[in-house]
Amino acid sequence: MRRERIETDQAFFAERIAGRPSGLRRSLPRARALAPHLGVDLDGWRAHPERVVTVVGSKGKGTAATFASAALAAGGLRVGTLTSPGLRSNRERIRVDGAAIARPDYEALVTRVASTLRRVSGSLPDDGYLSPSGLFTLSALRHFTDRGCDAVVLEAGMGGASDEVSLVAPAAVVVTAVLAEHLGVLGDSVGAIAAEKAGVVTDATRDVIAAVQQDPAADAAVREAARAHGCGYHPDRGESGPEAGNGPLPSVPGLGAVNARLGLTAANLLLAAGGRPVPHPAVLEEVLGSVRLPGRLSQHRRGDQIWIVDCATNPGAIAAALAHTAATAGPLSSVLSFIPRHRDATPLLEALRGQPLVAVPGGPPAGVPGAGAVMRLEAINLDALGPLVLALGPVYFVGELLATLGVDCERSFSPPSPQPGRARAPRG
Repeated sequence: MRRERIETDQAFFAERIAGRPSGLRRSLPRARALAPHLGVDLDGWRAHPERVVTVVGSKGKGTAATFASAALAAGGLRVGTLTSPGLRSNRERIRVDGAAIARPDYEALVTRVASTLRRVSGSLPDDGYLSPSGLFTLSALRHFTDRGCDAVVLEAGMGGASDEVSLVAPAAVVVTAVLAEHLGVLGDSVGAIAAEKAGVVTDATRDVIAAVQQDPAADAAVREAARAHGCGYHPDRGESGPEAGNGPLPSVPGLGAVNARLGLTAANLLLAAGGRPVPHPAVLEEVLGSVRLPGRLSQHRRGDQIWIVDCATNPGAIAAALAHTAATAGPLSSVLSFIPRHRDATPLLEALRGQPLVAVPGGPPAGVPGAGAVMRLEAINLDALGPLVLALGPVYFVGELLATLGVDCERSFSPPSPQPGRARAPRG
């Protein structure tokens, strides 16, 4: 079984592929101008920040976005969630109440977007290209409108101010850990990268919910963004504080616990911004207990084997995954890892020193839109890896592995069960 490939969405990658060799950069004005042609009312979204949570950072954004979405659903809202990238399919980028958009609906949506783009492309600003994540963002906003979503949770792609999620105004902004990734692209220091990511904060933002940053300059940049726009600033305190609502979080392994707390706090602050109460503790417990995060220290069976799979791509995440596995599952028979050629392998291999490492062979980028680097998972005899396997690597490797293991990624959480007398919250 392989990762799902839908030919129609390859059009979303076409302008980036054509523009990069020419030195062009992604264009927010071009995306903004395309929006009304797609029936996306950006002014309307900006007029209602109490409907929007935006999540930025380097790692952990998907976990924060999922927990924020689940908590909002527990509060009685219909919730649209945009995450990036998908694991087994690009459909997973767009969800309503935890469920990935169905394939027929997705194909119809991307076909409509692609045909509209072909029709109006010549009339749009030509100062750069439409990024794939931008087209997914606009497509998601259209879908969320069509589905009558009361609130949306938008995960940024690589950046913040430079990302198309900045085209809307969020009442709540989550900033997960900011690391030294994309140096020279988003900024020349971790502090500069944090400032760029925090650029999604606007005067309409009420609350910034942030992980404690390892780099003091990054921490200062996030705090300054909140101060400059008069926002409440809510650093993670290591436990569910009063803003996080009623009841404890379910157990979340590894580094994911911090991001889960951030998402839950953001959801409850957004509910407050819309004049809505926090979810009932029993309902919140039910919905959060249904959260599934494949590829975030998730555990799966393959015959007699136990697999623990994690999207760990830095030494800290690798160390956390090893510690979690040792504490919960026992000694490893193999650590299966894929390290792309463009990454500095030295610190990653140092973090894996002494482990029963099995490296997945790879190569340069495949040239297929959104495919990442070439990896040859088929070259590995999975049966020979032993009874307990920890698999670590980037999202596209993890997605391929989850497909191989037959892991269902269609639903990230389940909305509350219908109860007599339980009404859906009205839109604010």
